[in-house]
Amino acid sequence: MGYLIAIVILCGINIVAALGVAILTGYTGLFTIGHAGFMALGGYMSAIMVKELNVPYPLALLIGGAFAGICSFIIGYPAFRSRLRGDYFAIATLGFSEAIRLLLNNTRGLGQSLQDSTSSFGQGASSLLIKLGGAFGYMNLPNVTNVWVVVVTVALAMFFAHMYVTSQYGKNSIAISQDEVAAEMMGVNLLKTKLISLFISAFYAGVAGGLLGFYFAYLSPSLFTITKSSDLLAAVVFGGIQSLIGPFITAFVLIGVPELLRTFAEWRLIIYGFLFVIVMIFRPQGLLGYVEMNFSFLGRWWNAIFRRKHTPSQKG
Repeated sequence: MGYLIAIVILCGINIVAALGVAILTGYTGLFTIGHAGFMALGGYMSAIMVKELNVPYPLALLIGGAFAGICSFIIGYPAFRSRLRGDYFAIATLGFSEAIRLLLNNTRGLGQSLQDSTSSFGQGASSLLIKLGGAFGYMNLPNVTNVWVVVVTVALAMFFAHMYVTSQYGKNSIAISQDEVAAEMMGVNLLKTKLISLFISAFYAGVAGGLLGFYFAYLSPSLFTITKSSDLLAAVVFGGIQSLIGPFITAFVLIGVPELLRTFAEWRLIIYGFLFVIVMIFRPQGLLGYVEMNFSFLGRWWNAIFRRKHTPSQKG
């Protein structure tokens, strides 16, 4: 039972990050293969907030997500100002992600020890050093991510993602993905819309990174390689372009199936590549492409139950 719960938690974390990729890639049309970097930024910032500054766990997740979103402007603003798109933008996100991973891999600590500067005054020693651990990882984090936290986070992520893609900004993003030149001629601010989409996408990835760190009780740069980014992109491509329910399903499948079939884990990337080709040939819009979440069935169920309770029984 504990193993199944662990799979559910990992799938939920993957879904949160995949929803961010769906907003950027599926709705805005900007392919990314570097979202693992945003997960790393959000995860490390959340961990520092909780472990070093005693910030409450939910607030730390939001701070980590916001930090990842702000850092997205580092790559987003120059890329969008120069009209970088397509494969070129994907390569830029990959370079940004790898730079973040290598930076964390070679950073053993942040800040400096105050022991030497205070000892001459006869005061107690203190330290501002944050030991990130470099390649060994940031250890001894509180293990506070459980299945209920993940379920609530996934529900909120789905709700706010649905609110965004159905808003005017979401419609502008869809217009950009379909025809960028026509969208600009219709008055859509390309730079603003793309930056907002990238910020929200990075925010989701940052929150997912925080959830991952507080589940494993440690963070390591090895968790945020290109493999993680490819998993998220695969969830969106397989699930469907301009769809939230599609990546929701496939993100769960792409994590759950390799865990249940660990014997074939070494063949995962080969299988992914083969499936990419098959999907692109026979279903280029994805398995559930352009199928949006629809909550009207809840209203139908409610009306059916309510009508059944208040319908007088007919006597023969």
